[in-house]
Amino acid sequence: QQMVNQAMHGAGRVLRRGAGEIRVYVQANPYSVTMMSFFGGCWLMFASTLCLLNVFQMLDPLHYILQAYQLFFGFLIIVVDGPSEKFPDALRARIVGFTALLQSRANRILFYLFIGCQQASQPGLLNCLVGWYFAAVAVGFTLANCANPPRMQEGPVGPVGADGFAGTR
Repeated sequence: QQMVNQAMHGAGRVLRRGAGEIRVYVQANPYSVTMMSFFGGCWLMFASTLCLLNVFQMLDPLHYILQAYQLFFGFLIIVVDGPSEKFPDALRARIVGFTALLQSRANRILFYLFIGCQQASQPGLLNCLVGWYFAAVAVGFTLANCANPPRMQEGPVGPVGADGFAGTR
């Protein structure tokens, strides 16, 4: 019994230390969380495309429509969090107009949690993994935003952050 208690206490110490290191890393490198979001958007598009290509999914039209929405959300995440020089300015400006909801950091965190819950609640291991990945992205954004509150200024498409892009980083 005493050995089990010591093992549990030691494991708790290791977990707390690991969580502290992750928190410090995320606070020091908030751009890494944005990259996590970008890769999550890629995975979301991949998983949704696979579901859309499955012809039997059409037997459940609402689920099929949900996959189309998630494909679109994945595209939005890629454009918003991806490398800005890879997309035409006109496309980015149009997408930023569609993503007014994602301009607030709190809304973005809630959006990632929503995507995570939607994905994880669907059948299949890939959907579950993508869902939990987005939950981790939401936690990362929360940690990064608690450590680095946004400095906003007025820009051509509304409030923008110090990086010049719609307060998303």
